Amino acid sequence: MRSHWLKCLLPGMVLLLLASTPVSMAQAPPSVSIYSIWIRLSLRGFNQSEIESLMRNMDPKMIAQVKERLRNTVISNLEAKDVRELFLSSRDSDDLKSVLISIETELRFAGLQNDDELKRIIKDRFGIPLARF
Repeated sequence: MRSHWLKCLLPGMVLLLLASTPVSMAQAPPSVSIYSIWIRLSLRGFNQSEIESLMRNMDPKMIAQVKERLRNTVISNLEAKDVRELFLSSRDSDDLKSVLISIETELRFAGLQNDDELKRIIKDRFGIPLARF
């Protein structure tokens, strides 16, 4: 007798649960931010000039905000890598080259290879002149 009630009750509960779940309409995907577009382009190998050229029709204020956010990201990454200590403790040209390659990689991944403001910040914050970049 119990199993008969369970056989009837279980499908009834499932139907009740399915009927009470609201059906939602398909939602449009969230808009992609300019920041994520910039990062995607830089990771695909576009340099700063090419990215800026592609975004020339976008709001210059938004582009400036994206660049500032990217600068902060690069500085945070370099601080996390302890670049200043690596630079100060470098003993030969190979050590120095390793530090410069690390900085160059961060600049390239952020798509800010030509950003003079970021280079100035790196020089001020870490004491590393980036004249050759």
